[in-house]
Amino acid sequence: MSAGLAHASVPSDLGWNASIAEWLAGIFVAPPTADTVVSYRDAIGATLFEALAEEPGCAAGAQRMRSALLSEGSAAAVARQLAAAFTQLFDGVGGAKTVSLYESAYVGVSGRLFQAASGDMEKLLRQSNVSIDDAFREPSDHLSIELALLAWSIRHDADRQAQAALLDDHLLVWAPAFADRCREYDRTGFYAGAAQVLAAFLTAQRATLPLQRTIKPRTGVTLCRSN
Repeated sequence: MSAGLAHASVPSDLGWNASIAEWLAGIFVAPPTADTVVSYRDAIGATLFEALAEEPGCAAGAQRMRSALLSEGSAAAVARQLAAAFTQLFDGVGGAKTVSLYESAYVGVSGRLFQAASGDMEKLLRQSNVSIDDAFREPSDHLSIELALLAWSIRHDADRQAQAALLDDHLLVWAPAFADRCREYDRTGFYAGAAQVLAAFLTAQRATLPLQRTIKPRTGVTLCRSN
């Protein structure tokens, strides 16, 4: 599976919502290559962003992403600009302007990594019989892993209460704050737009699931992961 998740029996037919979740997961794994920028700029890329703009609340974010990709310069130059922005935003070199990709940074008391969120996500991964790809060496509460688990759950038509729990207890707990920081600090508009799409997509996805679910008593925030 994309974004670092692997599973032995992944069906080839992906639902549109699962595809969006996986695509967003890929956005926050690594910056696009020059070849990817070329594909985003051509007719197929235009179709992708037009379809994405049809999703509830996603139009403005999709347009911001598209505008950043169509900025002046070659595809290689745009790719370099986005790579620099990715490093500045997400790799910790931006100091106070760094935007963490880990849930622990938003829900923990200390803001440190490898806190309860990571352990909770590892438990969820095991429960779903999903594992993190060996090549993706990140804590299990990385945004892309949570999104990949959501995509896996949608594609495999997992229990809708479990999907709601993943959104309520994890992604929707911290993704809005993540999106706010991306909008504040991303100068390219690409990641700010992607974060805007992310927040809108998660909200819309939650609206398709049961409004009420069984909640087990717990302390703190529980994170979802799959093996």
